[in-house]
Amino acid sequence: MQVKVCGITNIEQAQALDAMGVHYIGFIFYPSSKRYVLNSLSVSDLQHFKTTGAKKVGVFVNEPLDNLLNIVKEAELDMVQLHGDEDLTYCQKVKEHVSVVKVFRVGAYVPMMDGFDQVADYFLFDTDSALYGGTGQHFNWEIIKNQTIAKPYFLSGGIGPNDIKGLEVMQNTIAGKQLLAVDLNSQFEISPGIKDLEKIKTFIHAII
Repeated sequence: MQVKVCGITNIEQAQALDAMGVHYIGFIFYPSSKRYVLNSLSVSDLQHFKTTGAKKVGVFVNEPLDNLLNIVKEAELDMVQLHGDEDLTYCQKVKEHVSVVKVFRVGAYVPMMDGFDQVADYFLFDTDSALYGGTGQHFNWEIIKNQTIAKPYFLSGGIGPNDIKGLEVMQNTIAGKQLLAVDLNSQFEISPGIKDLEKIKTFIHAII
């Protein structure tokens, strides 16, 4: 099981997470987010943040394509997480430059994913919300557990320390065969964008 920590707004914390062995470090480029990275850091700061192993992931919501590609290049991002209503054509254009994680919001039903396996490298499942994520709430994992998922995926949506047993169960389902990583955010924070590093370390030791 790999680990992504999202919503980072502090370079020292990013460095600590990299040293801790976190696989993906997420920076949110969505101005409406409480964890909007450019309120705290510059693109240059992100460019100069060099990891020893973690991938730098930029999280975007319906961003104009040119803006996104400029940020990818200038911040030297390894991956892009598309968290909005981006269509197949948009995803394909992004994928020509950088690895793509396409987000699907799960409500009462399995989301429509037709064709996205051709234009994304990974999927991510998050809780359905009008706010494009950041709810801190779970979706019902039962909805996807018997599905054959076409891509390796990240599991997101309010995951916290109490989910260790549930993640073990999820790994043994049909959907669990493609479960690549858990995506940690609000349940591991002291305040929006500032993480409780000891809490994350304890969680990582429990699941890896």
